[in-house]
Parts: sequence; C-alpha cells; structure tokens
Amino acid sequence: MKYAYSLAFLFFASLKITAQVVAANDSVATAAGNTDMVFYNLQSGQKTSASNIDWHLALSVRPSLFPLNTLQGTSLRINEALGVNAYQIPGFNADSFYTVVDAADYLSWNQLHDADSMLDKGALNDGLNIQFYNYGWGVYNGPPNHDVVGKKVYLFVMPDGSKKKFIVDQLDRDTAWVVKYANLDNSDLQTIRVSKNTYANKNFVYLNILDNMVHDKEPLSNEWDLQFLKYSAMDVMADTTLNVVGVWTNKGETVAEAAPVNAALIDNAGAVPFANNMNTIGWDWKQYDYLNHTCILRDSLAYFVKTNSGIVFKLVFTGYSDLGAGIISFYKQEYITAIAEPEKQLSLDVFPNPSSSVLNIVTGSANEIEIKVTDLSGRVLNSTKTSSPLVQLNTTEMASGVYLLSVTSGNAAGKRKFVVAH
Repeated sequence: MKYAYSLAFLFFASLKITAQVVAANDSVATAAGNTDMVFYNLQSGQKTSASNIDWHLALSVRPSLFPLNTLQGTSLRINEALGVNAYQIPGFNADSFYTVVDAADYLSWNQLHDADSMLDKGALNDGLNIQFYNYGWGVYNGPPNHDVVGKKVYLFVMPDGSKKKFIVDQLDRDTAWVVKYANLDNSDLQTIRVSKNTYANKNFVYLNILDNMVHDKEPLSNEWDLQFLKYSAMDVMADTTLNVVGVWTNKGETVAEAAPVNAALIDNAGAVPFANNMNTIGWDWKQYDYLNHTCILRDSLAYFVKTNSGIVFKLVFTGYSDLGAGIISFYKQEYITAIAEPEKQLSLDVFPNPSSSVLNIVTGSANEIEIKVTDLSGRVLNSTKTSSPLVQLNTTEMASGVYLLSVTSGNAAGKRKFVVAH
C-alpha cells in the first residue's frame, strides 16, 4: 500500500515557491456510485465529466516517440474497476487465434493488471521488453513496415460474466490500431480499426467490447491536470487489487506530498521531492472508518502539483462522500511561478510496485545513469552505473518496507519511492 511519510528537509531544502495569486475552494462530482470520471483543470476550474462504466479497453492515441518513449504510444489499459479481468491464454499466439478456447481453468492463468503508478504500462503491456521494442502484446517489426504486430491472445472476462478472446492485429505505423475479438467459439468476430489521428493531442480512446463502440471521452491533454475516478489500485494490499476512488495526475505533471504539516499554513514545498507517479495523490488522502462506515480525511496533509504549464498549486482535500453524487471537495492555491529546480526532471518509471522479486527501472535517458537505493534513514543499499534504458533491480533479499530510488544522468535527476513486499 502507499505509505505516508514525511520527507521534509530531506533534500531540495533551498527551493522556494514565490507569492501566491489565487486561492479557491472547489469540488467535483463523480456521480452516484462513482460511475463518472472527471478531468479537472487546476487553473481554470474547468471540469469535463464522462462515464467510467461504458468502456472496457483504453487504447493510447499518443505518438510513440522514438527511441526513448515508444511505450507511451503502445499502451493498452483495461477497466478492471468496472469488472473487466484480463488473462493471457497459455499457448496461444496470432497463428492460433481462431482455435476454440477452453477456458474452464482460466483462474489458473496469468491475470494481468494495469500499473496504477505509470500511465504508459497497461495490463496488456505485461512482459514488455523495451530494449527489443517488445510491448507485451506485440513486437515492432522494423522497416519497411514499421508496425507493431500482435503476438499474444488474451481472455477478457467481462463485467456480465461473458468471455471474449482478444488480439491486437497490429499498430499500423503508429497511426492506427487494428484489434480483433470474438467469443471463445469464434462467433461474433469483430475487427475494429481506431485511427490515432482522429484523436490527436489526447491520451486515450475507450472501446466498449460488448457494443463495439469507440468513445472519445477526454479533453485535449493540455487542457486538464487531474483525473478524479474509481480505479483498481495495486498499492492497497500486496498481491491483489482493490477498487478505490482517487486522483491521477496527467502525464508529465509532478506532485509532492507533504505530511505531517499544517496544511493551512505550509507554502514551501522545497523540502519535499516531486515525483511523476500518476498516483502520488492517489486514494489515501482519506481513510475508511469501519466503525461508522464512512470515509474520513487524513489530517496534516497537503499536495503540491506542478502542471505541464509550469504553475504550482497547493491542493488540500476538505471533504469526500461516496453517497449521493460522489462529491470530492478540496482547497487549491495557485502560485505565481513554478519551483526553480536546479536539476532537470528525469523521466523515470518503476514497476511492479510493490515488488517481491524484481523491480524494473525505466528511464528516458540515452546517457550513462547512476542509480542509488536508500532506506528511509538515508543509508545507501545499492549503487550502480549503467547506460541501459531498462534496469532490473533484484529485490529478493531486501527486507519488506519502503525504499527511495534516486537516478541521475548529467544534470537531470529523478526520484521514486517503492515498496518491497514478500
């Protein structure tokens, strides 16, 4: 689960946010049962609501940025919070897609989950190897075609209990998805083509596999900062997922969590590290009171969100109710300038988190990087240098607990907390 701990005065102690210019109370409504997701613009207060229960698979419509960020254009995420469960069908590949599937023992197959800390890694990206342009569901075939060709066949157990087999035929020159799915006996075969160009400057489009409809739900990616939604979280309990209501940040935005603090008075996030995990805010700004069957807010907690436009906002949650319209209330405070960081932000993703055996570390650097792992007391446990964009850290012999990962490359740096759970 996510662990709350104070990193005040740990580093970046000299950084300062300048004078505030805007402060306001606001709220969003996720509808009864939290069935809507809401995209929120911190500066304007603009809210875009969309149903979160009429789709099963989200397909990235972002470009694959060669060579360092090709994953962002190849991600496929499932709506596990709605009840979509995904499994890789053992022994099946593109050549055997039309073989009738016997799913009697599917519960013994490898169940797949979206990463809830990394937007780019969806359930169907499981098993990726970026060094060889293997994105889990398919592999890049190089020139002259420049397609990513589907290699794996998946079982989708739908929210109504029905079962579908699914494969990506190909991602056609990074311009269009071609996906195929059918009942296990090959009836109701559907082939869907989704052009990325139709949805330029957005993150995902959303496919309903039961009615074969593609839904355009998102604002332009530069028009929102926070996404309020129900999602399936990997950081609540080890080795399982649990549906939660929480907040994700848009790709490229960073968040610092400050706790314990006087949330009303704190106006300097310089002592708290910023991270680009999309669930740094996440769900645990509240706790469930089992005695009174209600949610209560954590006190002494504030978040600082640095948007893609360079503005910093303080965010403090002031109310939450999962009854009625699913209202999430918060106080926001805008600052006139961003944090003057002495280092550039290094793109950094780690998964799985929690880790029990291997932690994958993916950086956006083509240069030599230095990786350090420390415990929360600052003791260095591991230090290494490499030029590989993908590093695997063996966590088998590490004690269960919270650790801090620091990666530097030239004048760029990135930090992540990660959990080892055995």
